[in-house]
Amino acid sequence: MTDSRVKVSRIIHTIHATTDIYACRLLYQDALGGLVFAENYFPAEDRDCALLYVANHMIEPMSPRNPDDMTKPFARMTSKIGQSFHSFELKVANGKEASQAFRDAGAVVASDYGIFFFVKAGSTGGVLLEVCETPMPNDPYDRPGGWGPEVGVGHASSVRRLDHIACVTREIDKAVQFFTKAVDGKVIADARTDLPQPGRRVLLQIGDTRVAFIQPDDTASGPLGAFLGKVQNGIYALVWQVGDEAKARGHFDKLSLRQTGEGCVSPGFAIDPEDFLGARHEFVPG
Repeated sequence: MTDSRVKVSRIIHTIHATTDIYACRLLYQDALGGLVFAENYFPAEDRDCALLYVANHMIEPMSPRNPDDMTKPFARMTSKIGQSFHSFELKVANGKEASQAFRDAGAVVASDYGIFFFVKAGSTGGVLLEVCETPMPNDPYDRPGGWGPEVGVGHASSVRRLDHIACVTREIDKAVQFFTKAVDGKVIADARTDLPQPGRRVLLQIGDTRVAFIQPDDTASGPLGAFLGKVQNGIYALVWQVGDEAKARGHFDKLSLRQTGEGCVSPGFAIDPEDFLGARHEFVPG
């Protein structure tokens, strides 16, 4: 039988929507040892971005150049979700074929430029997706020898690698269905969780990256209920493995980045999102 699912080779990056591209880029560099390899401007959406790696995972800080221009889709989106994680991107072999496959599966596609497009969160169980066929400019991942997590070893944060992307949803069955039937993801674990409140957690392997979907039992209370109660695109946190928690905490203290255990979906700690331009980063031993 032919497998009609869209094949994903990797998750390319996570987009961090911000109103200050310069401050956001510096924060990743200083706090997490981010290594910037490209910057560009996309006129069609009037937005600036930087491309950087934290250990083995690429992050794309992205900012509307004219945030009040509601004729541009990214400015409109940023005005809704504020500074926060915007989406993560799937690498596919053929953008046009993937776009059609998602449409055939009943998904709603937006901002379709042929080589890349977005799948709206309502189609995926709550997470906005970017899908792309082309390499990022100058991506070290594509250079001979590849780009492994060891590149970050030695930074004061002691971040070693991305553990997983954590997403929160009201429609976990729909999310699992999309990422295992429309996309060739695989379920690694499906179990109960109490972090940070009772709920169901499904861990998937999508390309080269693990992604957790969490649905709290009570979607109207607790930290996850608060997240679901605001306008957002489903990505709750990036969870990183660190080699030395005490060293990481000391480094964050020097940068005046407050740390908290509240709201953590992992058995670790987080930098207060207010100190990281709206993005939640959690840290676990690794």
